[in-house]
Amino acid sequence: MVRPVYLDNPQIDKLLAIVMALTGEVSVLHERLDTIERLLEVKGILSPTEIEAYEPDAKVIKEREQWRGEYIARVLRVVQEELETLNQS
Repeated sequence: MVRPVYLDNPQIDKLLAIVMALTGEVSVLHERLDTIERLLEVKGILSPTEIEAYEPDAKVIKEREQWRGEYIARVLRVVQEELETLNQS
């Protein structure tokens, strides 16, 4: 797959693609989290203090680590594709 080049350096374009993917993900997550926290507080279910004080158990930590690994793989997909192309040459 050939990617368009917008800047003088294709490597900077790849970095920009990664940063923009992260920016989009963080923006969506921030809005969703903000919505959830506001609804929980309005309904009297959880306060911001309770959310901040939450301590995940081992199962939750493991699930989060798995998600994080998959997320990082998606973010770094551009770099991985480049490495695979280089290795095939």
